Amino acid sequence: MRRLRQYKLRERYALVFLLLGLPFAVLAAWPNAIGQIAYLLDMDYRTVTLLCVAGFLTVMVFELLTIVSVQDQKITTLAQHVGILMEKQKLAEPEHTPGMETESITGR
Repeated sequence: MRRLRQYKLRERYALVFLLLGLPFAVLAAWPNAIGQIAYLLDMDYRTVTLLCVAGFLTVMVFELLTIVSVQDQKITTLAQHVGILMEKQKLAEPEHTPGMETESITGR
């Protein structure tokens, strides 16, 4: 929790990283888990390992794409706000520029 506050990581991302490390923690605690699953499913050890790795990578890619999509929406919204503020600034500049009123009256 201290690192979350120190690096200002969002809880969502911390949970994602925790869940991504969970399979490795399970395999560290129970090294023969894949062998037991292969035995129960009556499949080859290498096939189950390949399926586990493929599933893990698929879930990781989908999660990262979700994060990128959310960030892309935030960037688009920010760019739109900046554009609106720049347009408001351009419209407000002639009104508040000193000396512009006398030039428009005298015709210069």
